[in-house]
Amino acid sequence: MFHPFIFFCYHDYMQRLLEIRQAQQNNKVKKYLRLTKKELERFFGITINTLSIYFIDSRKEIDKIWGKKTERWLTAWASENNSIFILNPRVYVKESDHKNIDHFWKTLKHEYCHLYFKKLTHGANHPKWLNEGLACYFARQEKPKPSRHEALKLFNYFKKTDKDIYKISYFWVSLLIKKYGLRKLLRLIKSLDPNITEKQFTVIFHRIYKLKYSKKQFEKLYQ
Repeated sequence: MFHPFIFFCYHDYMQRLLEIRQAQQNNKVKKYLRLTKKELERFFGITINTLSIYFIDSRKEIDKIWGKKTERWLTAWASENNSIFILNPRVYVKESDHKNIDHFWKTLKHEYCHLYFKKLTHGANHPKWLNEGLACYFARQEKPKPSRHEALKLFNYFKKTDKDIYKISYFWVSLLIKKYGLRKLLRLIKSLDPNITEKQFTVIFHRIYKLKYSKKQFEKLYQ
């Protein structure tokens, strides 16, 4: 989940008296990030040399950053200056609705992927379904297959996001990779920029995949 709006938290969290500790000294995190970095560099063909990870110690601290009561599924986000904020692994299960600490590592990888997506697209973070679906795919956050009706809600998620986006976007990104390969998906991502409209994306998608970006076409693709 990439939120440019949340960049304020990077600058203002000290003013909010939050005890957020930088996590770079955590050796297990450091090793995991090295491996993840290599995998993401192979796909995106770029590198991110500076990265800051911040552990958040409670749901209460997350709520202070966002300025509202947050849902328990929200445990991390990527922000400006190549920063990732994530619940401390010591409290990850306790302070969220995630039942397994393995989810911490997948979430960390998910957010790291968002930073690469942002850099490659010069700051774009939409289509939301493509951004979130790719992050879920690389983080191996497998989701149950959506129904046909659910899957075709994809077209609601060009700029919108909610909890349901992850299942829907994971399904479609995985399907596109399975049927057409990673190379075409990378071409699609490279074509994005922060100002791209859905109409422009439709044209680019057709040029790369020789398929219409439409509910009718995606209904045929649904398996």
